[in-house]
Amino acid sequence: MTVLKHIVAHNVAAWGAYKPLSAFAVLVTESRKDVVFTVLITGGMMYQKFMQELAKLSVSRLEEIRSRINVVDLTGQDVNPLIPLAEFRPAFEAIYSSKPITCKATGTVLQGLSPPTVALIDPFAGYAVEAIRDIAGSKCSILSWMTAPAGATLRLVGPEEYGGVGDLSPKVEAEVALTGKSYAEVATELYANFTSGEIINVPGIPAMYDYEWVPQEVNLADHSFYVISQKYIRLTDGMLCVSSSGYEPEAMDAARKWMDSMGKAWYPVGPLSLRESPEHHTTEARNPKDLEVISFLDKMHDMFGKKSVFFISFGTVFWPAQPEKLWLIIDELIALGKPFILAHTSILAHVPDERKKLIKDSGIGLEMAWSPQERILSHPATGWFITHGGWNSTQEALAHRVPVIYWPFSADQPYNAARTIQHNAGFELIEVRTGKYGTQVPYRFKDSSILDRPTFSISAAQREFRELLQRIEGEEGRVVRANFERLAKMMDETWDEGYEAQESLRAFFREFLDVV
Repeated sequence: MTVLKHIVAHNVAAWGAYKPLSAFAVLVTESRKDVVFTVLITGGMMYQKFMQELAKLSVSRLEEIRSRINVVDLTGQDVNPLIPLAEFRPAFEAIYSSKPITCKATGTVLQGLSPPTVALIDPFAGYAVEAIRDIAGSKCSILSWMTAPAGATLRLVGPEEYGGVGDLSPKVEAEVALTGKSYAEVATELYANFTSGEIINVPGIPAMYDYEWVPQEVNLADHSFYVISQKYIRLTDGMLCVSSSGYEPEAMDAARKWMDSMGKAWYPVGPLSLRESPEHHTTEARNPKDLEVISFLDKMHDMFGKKSVFFISFGTVFWPAQPEKLWLIIDELIALGKPFILAHTSILAHVPDERKKLIKDSGIGLEMAWSPQERILSHPATGWFITHGGWNSTQEALAHRVPVIYWPFSADQPYNAARTIQHNAGFELIEVRTGKYGTQVPYRFKDSSILDRPTFSISAAQREFRELLQRIEGEEGRVVRANFERLAKMMDETWDEGYEAQESLRAFFREFLDVV
């Protein structure tokens, strides 16, 4: 019997990392019939959403690969992504020893697999890197699974020469040993020094002040995961980056040079997203929420035409610290007769009853705590996407050709906004910025008079949005949409034969699966 080659993957409990992993698992198993792909995942929402992603495939495609994609729920429930997952080590040890392991969601017992030769690990999951090294040593290579674009990766975890903050882990560990403070406390204190007004130059985007990487007030009291990723990205054997040179050639080149300088592999394999099979696009296949959204979009399409609807969503984590600015934007849309959908998925989100009533009574608005984002983006009525601009949302917008109006909060989002605008393929709202860092002068306004600088007031945010709507309807809006569609086409082409992502995938196979 042929011994199948084995890839294991694990991330902290963050959908931004697992969503593209589902697409990569499908891509690998469809490309290589001799590979088994095992995902060790946390339970609850992460497991459910991962299985829903796989279910986007046609029945025939899923049947072809399902026996070679193992999805193992390790916890049976949602977990805090900031807490190291104790269940990972015994799970990996069992798999590496070809012993049984049970999926807590289904009760299915997995056993008899060959030991994995490569692991794809989110660098935030340092505990997984440690466990694999202890159990398998050098017999199992580890690659960082980086689901942010290269430019954001350089800033958050890269060297100073490329605009990064470097590796703070030695300083944090020394301070913890000296003071007895918690790792999270020391890491957060240290990170405060990186918002002092220094000019940051990340390849491919205009210069920014360091505080512009946190343009919204964010309730994040623990920065330890950034430091963890800085440490473990340097301890793995290389990186798979879910981005493309079509989107960020300068940052891609810099990241490759950084990896080369450390003797590590570098594989750009983006974009990654599973498209839903047309066979699922039937009324029977849709749940009631889907039907409500599609019915609304169909109605708006009949009333206002193609590309008329504004879709507003800040993802599953973020929500404006000053929601008043969001309410005034919605007021503006209603006053001007612009149809919209407001998704408020974050646990931080609160939409007052009077706001819900106003939106419903407008006849052109729909609000919901959960929304089928890709179904909305793929509908011909959807024209613009107002979003925080995380990498998954940006990739989905590109896949469905819906240009973005960015309202970034932190992490990779400010980079995505700056990079897309560098392509003249999107817009960013500035006056919506909040907090200690967000309301400082942006670098682009450093030479402007006081009267010409943003004030970050609620009235200024409303005025900015009203002017943006006028720009969108004119020649500038047509140019931005055309450029966004051109950028999306470039991203799609990276998976064509002979192009970057296809060649990177083959190089990954040669290096880590075809080793004798």
